Amino acid sequence: MIIVCLVIVTLIAYFGGVYVDNRHAANITRGICDVLIVVILTLIVANDTFHFGMQPRTQTTITSISAVKPSSKAPILLYRSLGTSGKNPIYLYKKTPDSKPVHTRPDETVNKVVRSSTDPHLVTKRKTWVYKNGFYKFMFAIAGNEGRHIQTHNTFYLPPNWLVLSTKQAQRLAVQMQNPRTKQRLSQEVQQQVQKDLARRPTLTAQQRRQYVKHMTVLRQRQVLEKLAQIKLK
Repeated sequence: MIIVCLVIVTLIAYFGGVYVDNRHAANITRGICDVLIVVILTLIVANDTFHFGMQPRTQTTITSISAVKPSSKAPILLYRSLGTSGKNPIYLYKKTPDSKPVHTRPDETVNKVVRSSTDPHLVTKRKTWVYKNGFYKFMFAIAGNEGRHIQTHNTFYLPPNWLVLSTKQAQRLAVQMQNPRTKQRLSQEVQQQVQKDLARRPTLTAQQRRQYVKHMTVLRQRQVLEKLAQIKLK
C-alpha cells in the first residue's frame, strides 16, 4: 500500500502543478506533495533497512535426533567446519534413525552442545522479523520483509555417551577402531581410569559404587574415544 500511496501523491503533485490554474494553490499542492513524497520514501527506506514497523519474534521447536553414523561404542554428533577460519561449523544429524541426514544452517546461527540425562534432542530458537500489527503489514507487506531471518540458536542436548566429532575425526576413529589391538587397549585404559576414579571414593556404598562405576565408564570411554579421534593417521 505504501507504493500505491507514493504513486497517488506523485500523480497529485504532477497534475496539481500542471493543470491547476491558480498558481498559488498549485505551488502549495506541489509543496505538500513533495513533503509527502520525501516522508513516504523515508518510511520505505526505514522499513527495508531498519525494519520500521516490525518487531522480532522467536519460535522454539524441539526435535528428537539420531546419530548420522551409529557406532557400537558411542553415537556421534558430527560437525563440519566451513571456510578457513572454522568459526561457522554446521552440525549433521538425523531426525529419525531411518531418515536422511540434515544439517544446521551456516549463517547467523549459534550452536551449543549441552550434556544431559534426557534423550538426545535439539532445541531450536529461530528469531525472525514480523510486523507489529495489521496496519504496518498492510502498508509494507509488498516489501516481503516479514519472516526475514535474524538469528538461530541451536542447543543439542546429548546423553553422556555421545561423541561430538568433526567429519575428519570420525573417519580417523573408524579406521582406528578396525584394529583389534586398539580396541583392547581402549578397553584396558577405560578400566584403569575407572579404577583410579573409584579409589578416590572409598566411602561409597555398594549401590553407590555400582552407579558410580556405570557413570564413570561412560564418561571415560567417551574421553578415550575423543582422544583417539584426535590422533592423525600416518
